[in-house]
Amino acid sequence: MTAARLGQIVEKGASEVYVFAPDDFRFLLVNKGARTNLGYTTEELAKLRPWDLKPEFPEPRFRQHVRPLIDREVSNLEFETVHRRKDGTEYPVSVRLQLLESQDEPVFYASIRDISEACAVRRELARTSAQLDAILNNTVMAIFMIDLQQRCLFMNKAAEELIGYTREEIGDQSFHDLLHHTRPDGTPYPAEECAINHALEQGDQAQGEEVFIRPDGSFYNVSFTASSMTDLEGAKIGTIIELRNIDEEVAAREALQESHLALRKANRLFRQAEKLAGVGSWEFDIEANLLSWSDETYAIAGLEPGEPVTLEAAIAMYDPADQPTIQTALGSLLEDRIAANIEADFIAADGQRKRVHVVGEYLSGDNEGSPKLVGIFRDITEAYQARLALERAADFDCLTDLYNRNAFDRILRRRLERFRETGRDSCVLMFDLDGFKHINDTFGHVAGDVVLKEISDRILQAIPSDSVAARWGGDEFAVIAPEGMSRDGVHALAESLTDTVQRQVDFSGNVVGVSATCGIARMDELGSANDVSELMRRADLALYYGKAREPGRVHFYKTALEIPNDNRRNAMAIVRAALADGRIEAAYQPIVNLADNSLVALEALMRLRTEERRLITASQVLPALLDPVVSREINERMAELICDDFSEITSSQKDLRYVSINVTEADLLSRDFSDRLISVLEKAEMNPRCITLEITETMLLVGDSVFIRDLLTDLRRTGLRIALDDFGTGYSSLSHLRDFPIDRVKIDSSFVAKICSDDQTRLIVQAMVVMARNLGIEVIAEGIETEEQRKMLIELGCFFGQGFLFSPALGVDEIANARFGDGDREIA
Repeated sequence: MTAARLGQIVEKGASEVYVFAPDDFRFLLVNKGARTNLGYTTEELAKLRPWDLKPEFPEPRFRQHVRPLIDREVSNLEFETVHRRKDGTEYPVSVRLQLLESQDEPVFYASIRDISEACAVRRELARTSAQLDAILNNTVMAIFMIDLQQRCLFMNKAAEELIGYTREEIGDQSFHDLLHHTRPDGTPYPAEECAINHALEQGDQAQGEEVFIRPDGSFYNVSFTASSMTDLEGAKIGTIIELRNIDEEVAAREALQESHLALRKANRLFRQAEKLAGVGSWEFDIEANLLSWSDETYAIAGLEPGEPVTLEAAIAMYDPADQPTIQTALGSLLEDRIAANIEADFIAADGQRKRVHVVGEYLSGDNEGSPKLVGIFRDITEAYQARLALERAADFDCLTDLYNRNAFDRILRRRLERFRETGRDSCVLMFDLDGFKHINDTFGHVAGDVVLKEISDRILQAIPSDSVAARWGGDEFAVIAPEGMSRDGVHALAESLTDTVQRQVDFSGNVVGVSATCGIARMDELGSANDVSELMRRADLALYYGKAREPGRVHFYKTALEIPNDNRRNAMAIVRAALADGRIEAAYQPIVNLADNSLVALEALMRLRTEERRLITASQVLPALLDPVVSREINERMAELICDDFSEITSSQKDLRYVSINVTEADLLSRDFSDRLISVLEKAEMNPRCITLEITETMLLVGDSVFIRDLLTDLRRTGLRIALDDFGTGYSSLSHLRDFPIDRVKIDSSFVAKICSDDQTRLIVQAMVVMARNLGIEVIAEGIETEEQRKMLIELGCFFGQGFLFSPALGVDEIANARFGDGDREIA
């Protein structure tokens, strides 16, 4: 083909057409359509290359993409991409690329078609399809589509769950043959008798109930709606079936039928049963408006058997306060057929007040008679009075005869409501016995009970008559002070009660003594937080503040006591917000070889970026980090940050062996800690040997030490290493090195600080180093701040350390650019 001829074809082409050289990819010909759409002139295009128009195809990728054409592996390439106009706008295109011979020279011939409309149609089609799939697969209704041969065309997720087959498992099997071929009694179920099949053949809509067969051969009940499907010309093409499992409804109907039979049988036995149980029966004929009582019912009502009683007269015998309840229950029985089960006060004909239990049910009419209300009528006066006595007894503590916690709360609630109405202030006094645990541990719980009973009697005798005392729980007591008592009066009352408690108690020849600490909260200081729980919380806070600082004394609540709680809440809010916003960062303090200052490892430390972009340390939000849930979230986030930063750090710090991360007590006690940590490392493709977990000696003492040891052993099997932090400051350090899988120990900075000035400290450090090295455990010194300390540690055989002498904790970028080794401790 001549170049002139090719140029004519290109220029007149309906699509965008490009011709470019296969060696340097310069444009040889670009037709008018392409120039117009792209906005470039021929001269401008002569300076461009195909990849300049295709933002998705940088030059290397484009060359690689067309390589099969150049190598004659394929005759053409067809693909979709995006073109960028001169003005920067982009549009999707379909490209057909060929390698043609022009005057014995190969050229690329590209035919371009703008597919903007096609892409828009595709997107809309995909969106519509996704919406339809979401609707069909998220509806609880099982939906099938079958063709004229009852072969499944479509089924949603609910349908698969209902029938127990997937679409692939059904294949080309007939819907009827698969799910509906026999009856539960084993007899065949012909397809011509199937209502669903009828809808398919007749083109009608069918509704009903059927029994289907599960894959395991068991049967289940369904309700169905089958509607014929037609094409655009109205020709039948299949059936849409909606199914719902109704096993529970069928079972309920059967149970209801059985209940009716049982009720009829019970009616025949009522007369015999009531004589034995002292229970009367009654019956009301709705159509005849006739009330009938059994002899026992007449006896309870104090009337002669057979004496006519109307429904209205019977209702009038109930206490006026209970008559509306009886009327409402009767209306529910008649209109909604809701069974009645009522207790009410009843006044017999002789004036005697009784408590009665009335039960009633609606009995549908049958061939034997009209609809009725039937039930029983029982005198429960004695049981009711006994129950009232029990309820009253439930308000008192069985050991001390003081009010219990529930009764105290109820009384305090009423007192608080009266305070809101009258403004007469009152206080709550909370007492906790100091030294009571020692009595239980030394003399046993029987002796403890004697002491509690004695102290309860003293409190009851010592409080004013309009006060209320309760055993709040264990060895705690609560008292409501008289209304209107001044602060000084309340203080005097509290001191009087603590003095009363402190008197010795004699039992079985033993003399014991306890003291009491008191916390007080006033109603008039509640402000907007005007509820019982807040009042008790404040009294409890004052009590335990006193127990921690001045036990045996009286302490009033004051707002300053809230500061620790406020600090914790504020810290929790700061940390949770930082977690949610991704403002938790990792800082890294180098661990170096003390001989040449070369980098060995890094300790990862949590840093938090405030909303004002200020960086704060973990110690500044420590109250939040003591929370187990927050602690676990921080640990997981730190693990993710270390994995993200590791490759960047090691790309410049080739000697880095590992990064250590601090583990909390909450982490070790979390059941899924190991799985979560390993999951983070696997996701990041991080070698566990590059991670060391730092734990403290006190963590080895929490909970079940066997569990902790097994957990650490399992983690160590994955490649993780375990370091014992703050070594020498905890308990039983030697046994920890023996009993737990420890790879490294970190000598606490408190020892390092005195190593050069205190001979005893130096000997302790030397002993720790020798002991650890003999056990094959690596030793790291923390808190090195002076050159003298570094040299001393080397003399003692400790060759690794960290501290401000070498570097503070640094961000990932600073660590990556830091210089270590050859005695140079300057950070670049």
